[in-house]
Amino acid sequence: MPDEVNFVDLVALTRITPDTFAERFGSLVNSSFFDASNILATLRQKGLIDFTTSFPGQSAVTVTDLGKKVLADAGESARGDFGELDLTILTQLSNGKRSMQDLSGAINVRPNDLALHLYKLGQQQYLMYEFRNGIVTITLTEKGFLQAKAGMPQTAAAQAEPDKAVSVGTQQQAAKPMEQAKPVTAEQAAAGGNAAAPAGAPSATVDINQLEANIKKAKRKGVYSIVVLVVIAIAVIVALVVGGILPLH
Repeated sequence: MPDEVNFVDLVALTRITPDTFAERFGSLVNSSFFDASNILATLRQKGLIDFTTSFPGQSAVTVTDLGKKVLADAGESARGDFGELDLTILTQLSNGKRSMQDLSGAINVRPNDLALHLYKLGQQQYLMYEFRNGIVTITLTEKGFLQAKAGMPQTAAAQAEPDKAVSVGTQQQAAKPMEQAKPVTAEQAAAGGNAAAPAGAPSATVDINQLEANIKKAKRKGVYSIVVLVVIAIAVIVALVVGGILPLH
């Protein structure tokens, strides 16, 4: 978009249609014939429009390739995100800056940049504008006024909330203690097994005192069996000797 193109040029350019005639352009910009002629002359001087005259008919107004590019740039800008410069423009408008001269002096940007941002804010309904007597009057909408007071939109912060929630959930899951192994039963411990009880089987905590008592009981049973075997062997030997079957030496 050429640097010399300003917001008045852009708005006037958007009012031109294929059936626009120079003699009736004043009604499209709510201006007198004299003011409308000055606007068209400026657009032609900047190479944005041209005239097709058919004598004795009216002069048709056509948009040049450069004018079409300006409109395309404005349409692309209108789809952009709300930025710091947009907020500055709304703030200046809320502080009473209404004319293009006041805005340009307060913001200190190039005319074409200001034009693109004003057009975007108009398309996104932050402000509205109209031609009157060759001058574009700009006013804030309710949306624009509230945005000027609120500052930059909190879109980024709102998008970060789901990520934060996921992060907290992950940390809580990571901090969750590992499931404790199922305790072995006393019978498994006595048998020398230390594996966990089968799935679905009731688990019991090992009683150390009961385990020791079981071990001692098993030992006593082993000693008792040996004594019994010795006594039986002695009895057999005595019986054999008494019966004369086993001679004594």
